[in-house]
Amino acid sequence: MKISSLSSWLKSSRRTRAISGVILHSTAGASAASSVAWLRRGDVMASYHYIIERDGAITKCVPTARQAWHAGKSFGWEGENCNGYTVGVAFAHRNDGVERVTAAQETAAEVLIRELMRFEPNLRYISTHRLVSPKRKNDPRMWNFKAFADRFQNELMPWKPASARWNG
Repeated sequence: MKISSLSSWLKSSRRTRAISGVILHSTAGASAASSVAWLRRGDVMASYHYIIERDGAITKCVPTARQAWHAGKSFGWEGENCNGYTVGVAFAHRNDGVERVTAAQETAAEVLIRELMRFEPNLRYISTHRLVSPKRKNDPRMWNFKAFADRFQNELMPWKPASARWNG
């Protein structure tokens, strides 16, 4: 797996909690490069650890030792502020309800998450932005998260609030 790193990292802050999960997102952009350009704007206070392009190419945007700003107001398995205890992985994907996450993106995400599991001993959960920020976010759309999470049976637990549906 080849991961390209940005020459200068996106916005982030000091991590104070151990990583216990991964949250999957969509950039809502045309490409990984256009999403990085948008995230670099001074008025945008967001970032991801990784962005996966449609062809499966992975760009590292923030070191996992730092806290990326990907989930915003959120609630997960360890309570509020999922940024503090997760890695944010985004698909370069329009999130328009038409475009689908590609097979190459799914494969790259699986390989990346398995690699993270090797180096993060507390990594136990996987979720999506829609599930940790219900009624506020809907990404990634047009993607079967539950089927993807099933690839990690007995390794990672998919997480959702009790009232949420897996897909939709």
